[in-house]
Amino acid sequence: MSGQINFFEQKQWEAEPNEELRIPEAYIAALRYEIVVFGRKKEFTFRCRDYAHQEGNAYRFDHVIIDTSKRNPQGDIMLVRLTYHPEVVLANVPFMVIPAPESLKNEVSGT
Repeated sequence: MSGQINFFEQKQWEAEPNEELRIPEAYIAALRYEIVVFGRKKEFTFRCRDYAHQEGNAYRFDHVIIDTSKRNPQGDIMLVRLTYHPEVVLANVPFMVIPAPESLKNEVSGT
């Protein structure tokens, strides 16, 4: 791996559906939680290293990886894309926290 990793910058990785998505190990090694967010129109998930309650009904999630893949109208993946965010805050949004599965590293890295 060339260069140093800056966990304070947003990053994005893309690959064609038949290609391997290469994400530096440091981004996925410490992901401990899977978050299921229950939105009004649809639910989605992301993974994070840690989370904390803020004031009111807000929660802060640290070191977040979100699947932002492009899909066609039938739901088939047209472009595999994962996005890293140093921090995400949800306010007044219902969600559920699940411990990340042991196979998380293989799942995210595509190995």
